[in-house]
Amino acid sequence: MPRVLPTVDPLLFCGPQGDVHMAPKSVHVWSFFLEASTACREQCAATLSRAEAARAARFVEARNRNEFIVAHGVLRLLLARYLGLPARKLAFSTGAGGKPALATPSHAGSIVSFNMTHSHGRALIAVSDGRELGIDLEQLNPAVKALAIARRYFRNSELTAIQSAASSLQALTFFRYWVAKEAVLKGQGIGLKFPIDGFEVEFDAHCKNAQIRTPEDSRLANDWRIRLLPLEGDWIGAVAVRGESWKLRLQSLCAPRAFHA
Repeated sequence: MPRVLPTVDPLLFCGPQGDVHMAPKSVHVWSFFLEASTACREQCAATLSRAEAARAARFVEARNRNEFIVAHGVLRLLLARYLGLPARKLAFSTGAGGKPALATPSHAGSIVSFNMTHSHGRALIAVSDGRELGIDLEQLNPAVKALAIARRYFRNSELTAIQSAASSLQALTFFRYWVAKEAVLKGQGIGLKFPIDGFEVEFDAHCKNAQIRTPEDSRLANDWRIRLLPLEGDWIGAVAVRGESWKLRLQSLCAPRAFHA
């Protein structure tokens, strides 16, 4: 699948714009491409910890190495704007399921939650007011064997929804469920170690918002709420957040607009 070139350098998210205020019950999503200017890569590399720099150095291909540097550098620079601290001073912890979290409080003593995903040269970073969240991103592949995968890994209702869609929309319908499920599992800090058919995603009539159903003995919390992101082109993304009554703000360098909902 051809890679889409960036329209705006992610350095614009990292400049001296000042602190970012996180209002209660808010979720911010930042969208950007990982192909960046030399100046952006150098600024990102300067923020990395020794461990992160060592991980970057282990990539054989320059493109993969540069994308890692930009993704983790932009993450640090963005979170630093929320916390009011230098990006290099941020410390992270890792949960039992491998989910990263901030271990550095802001100057006001609060902690924000975050999650990051990247695919095919694009990244999304989600930040909340402390509530748990997860995010996932895919680029639509019309050749995906949607029905075969769904029959093996999805619940019956999800398979039925894909089968009921027009043939030209089956891949799109499949990826909606896929990113929704992945966002929930990433938010819970479980990942694909948890069976993807161990819970059911229920979309609303407009296929924009969803909730989940879980068995009574499930290790998965049942209060996840999912929103599909209004991404341009053939990109499909979803953010999953614990609880209700939260507002979404999407700030994109991939399209000349910001979205609020």
